[in-house]
Amino acid sequence: MEDRDVATPIQVKDSQPLNIGDWIWRRMCAKVWWLTVPLYWGGMIASLRVEILGNLYGSALAGFMNVLFFPPIVALILSYGFLRAWLTAAHFDVDDEAEKYWERSRARNSPFGVLREFDPLDPVSGSNWIGSPLNPSHPFYVIRRRHSS
Repeated sequence: MEDRDVATPIQVKDSQPLNIGDWIWRRMCAKVWWLTVPLYWGGMIASLRVEILGNLYGSALAGFMNVLFFPPIVALILSYGFLRAWLTAAHFDVDDEAEKYWERSRARNSPFGVLREFDPLDPVSGSNWIGSPLNPSHPFYVIRRRHSS
């Protein structure tokens, strides 16, 4: 993702609709959003003393603005564009040893990621297998009593 400034116009093809991400993840828009967060919350603190602000912050619009200016939500939304651009620019090297590990892991584990010895859906697991007559949940499981004679 290229770093665009507010002064540069967005080039959009005729068939492609305007994406909101083209506006949100611009550097200046992100800075303005971060600057308005403390202003909003400072105004909320000031609304305890100023009656006009108290009426504004008591309205339904303020409930929506709470979500819009809640710092973790702002960080989550703005970090998405940053991480997408950062991972696009990153170059990852594939390690042959890691590939061999995953091949061994696939052979040892069931398709669900559980060790084959403990997977109740895999017949290799012995008495843990649902279809085994030695499994207590099997319908033909019979409790064998040992006689002391």
